Amino acid sequence: LAMILQTMDMFVQYTNYFSLFENISLSIFTLEYIVRLWTYKLHKKYINFSSFVLSPMMIFDALVIFPHLLSLIFPHMLDLRILRIIRVFRIFRLYKYSNTIDKIFKITVRHKQVLLSAFSFIMMGVVTSATLMYFAEKNVQPEAFSSIPHAIYWAVITISTVGYGDILPMTDLGKFIAVCTTIMGVAIYALPTSILGAAFYAELMSEESYIIDRLRKENKHLDYLLSDSKREMQILRDMIKKERGKNREDEKETKNNKKITQKFLHLFK
Repeated sequence: LAMILQTMDMFVQYTNYFSLFENISLSIFTLEYIVRLWTYKLHKKYINFSSFVLSPMMIFDALVIFPHLLSLIFPHMLDLRILRIIRVFRIFRLYKYSNTIDKIFKITVRHKQVLLSAFSFIMMGVVTSATLMYFAEKNVQPEAFSSIPHAIYWAVITISTVGYGDILPMTDLGKFIAVCTTIMGVAIYALPTSILGAAFYAELMSEESYIIDRLRKENKHLDYLLSDSKREMQILRDMIKKERGKNREDEKETKNNKKITQKFLHLFK
């Protein structure tokens, strides 16, 4: 947020405050980074120290922290423009604080083969459309379609259904190719979108099922504890009844003994 606000003219006078806030934030990030390096053994999914350091989030944190530290140590040896660009990587720190982003990342990795196939199909469509458009328009618009790589720009913009409008086909064949490319773009982008959508829905359903199963197990455990408590209460009641019955018998026996004693004493009188 501080980096974004610094680009606005109305906040130029607060540059020193933004720099102070940035230094404090990066100091906290650096301390956190060192603590995570020190306690890497607590992360069970990493085999060794190298695998932990080379994990995506540790790499992103290093890209955020180390260039800034180098700029403080060597302020005149580094290009500040490069450092400002690298600061964009801070946004990736949100990954570990967002459960949704984590799910999207895991789904993408899980379906990487299908997504790579879809991406390959998109690239094939781009190259094919660019080649056809080059031969259809190169004589009419040599400045716009001077080569197939120049035509790839038009193909990418068209197949993504963005359509800036800076390059337009002039020939009838070029217009026909443009229509086919646009339709193909809609169909092509629907494939990875549907894959990710279905996978994300399945992930949510599996998480919901996991929560439901866990609640059921906890309820079963509570029912077992409750039934066990009921059995213990019943045993306790039975013991109390037996104890009361025993006390009554003892009272009767005591009364009988008193009567016998009184009769015995009466005989001697």
